[in-house]
Amino acid sequence: MRPLFFYGVLLVTIFGIQFLIRLLRDGDFYLAEFIMGIVGILLILGGFFAKGKRKQVKKQPF
Repeated sequence: MRPLFFYGVLLVTIFGIQFLIRLLRDGDFYLAEFIMGIVGILLILGGFFAKGKRKQVKKQPF
């Protein structure tokens, strides 16, 4: 139903948590994991905005 939201959560869960663990534990900043975490956050936000737009389109009569 909301593939953007679920895919975003998956990316944040995998890459975002790995990024935070490595940053806090070792002090290493991995750019690829950081970027994928940000992409996941953007997908989550995009899923919320797409859901709102779909509701608005359904309410308008043709």
